[in-house]
Amino acid sequence: MATEAAPTARLAGITLFAALLVVVTWLLMLIWLVLHTDATEVIWARWLTVLASLEAVAFAAAGAMFGTAVQRQRVSEAQGRASKAEGEAKANAKDAANGRSLAAAVKISGQGLSRVADGAVGRGDTQQRSASDDLAELARRLFPD
Repeated sequence: MATEAAPTARLAGITLFAALLVVVTWLLMLIWLVLHTDATEVIWARWLTVLASLEAVAFAAAGAMFGTAVQRQRVSEAQGRASKAEGEAKANAKDAANGRSLAAAVKISGQGLSRVADGAVGRGDTQQRSASDDLAELARRLFPD
C-alpha cells in the first residue's frame, strides 16, 4: 500500500464544468431577481420555482466540489495510518517469531535441566548455569533492545 500512488479524488473535465455551470447559473438567477424587483407576482412565482429547483442542484454541485477536497484529505490521512500500521505489524511479526524461537529453546533447555535435576546427566550446577547462560544470550540476540 505504501508504494501505491495517492488517488486523486477531485472533479475534473466535464463534471467540474457542469458543477461550475450550475452554480454560476444559480448566482446569475439570484442577480436577475434582485435587479427585477418590479416584475409581476406571476413572473416572480415562476422564477422562484425555477430558482428553487436550480438551487437544489447548485448546492449538490457545490457540495461535490468541496466534498472531494475533504475526502481527498481523509484518504491521504487514512493511507498514512495504514502504512504506519503495516510497519508496526511487520515489527511485531518479527518479535513474535523471535519469541517463538526463544520459547522453543526454553522448552528444549527445560527438558535438559529436568534430566540434570533427576540425575540423568551428571554435570550438576555447571550444566544448569550453562543452559541459562545460553538462554540469556539467545534472548539478547533475538531482542537486542
